[in-house]
Amino acid sequence: MIKQLVILSGPSCVGKTPLLKTVRRLRPDLAMATPVLYTSRPPRPGEQEGVDYYYRTEEEICALPSTRYLVGQARVIWQAVDLQQIAVMFEKESLIVLEIYPTLGRLFLDHPAVQQNSAAFRLRTVFLCPIFEEEIQAVQERMGYESPQQATSGIMLPKLIRRSQQQGKVLSSAEVNDLQLRAHRAYDEIQMAKTYQEVIVNHDGEDSPHWNYLPPIGEAGRTVARFIKILEGDEKEKR
Repeated sequence: MIKQLVILSGPSCVGKTPLLKTVRRLRPDLAMATPVLYTSRPPRPGEQEGVDYYYRTEEEICALPSTRYLVGQARVIWQAVDLQQIAVMFEKESLIVLEIYPTLGRLFLDHPAVQQNSAAFRLRTVFLCPIFEEEIQAVQERMGYESPQQATSGIMLPKLIRRSQQQGKVLSSAEVNDLQLRAHRAYDEIQMAKTYQEVIVNHDGEDSPHWNYLPPIGEAGRTVARFIKILEGDEKEKR
């Protein structure tokens, strides 16, 4: 079997987490392995060191050697990918999925160690996008937003708020500021989709009830079906 590394990126609340959870439930036979990333944010309730993330300070992450680690900023936090960990995983695994912040996805492709070892596995890059560009333009024109960034923020902020409420979070001033930052960054992150091989538009974000069905319904279901095809190693669809 051909070894495959799939990079999955997209803005916050686009549905990356429920997508991966659903694929594991529907297709456990795919044996999808996921590397553990480093993060500078503190652990959330229920998260475990070495299982969800390796929790380190910003200074510790930035000091990691660039020959082995891919280090980059994800909004206000720092993340790192251990490239040696991926190499070791490929000794036993045939399919690895790396969920990564969009800016780190581009850095990953350009890293010398990845380019050197890319012949040993098939690399697929997938961007999960919450909306079409023409929809952003239409919303901007019809609703009077000054820029596509503001229009996208207006679309994404309610999604982010609903997700936080579903997670039982208290919408403190700090939480609201974080959600506003995520919504504000969404348009610039969507532009990064142009550097990815596959772009899947999914209006059913993480806040959508469509994920509650098995298999999911609506665009969530179609996103799952397309992503499974990619994991199975089909040829890239024409965009």
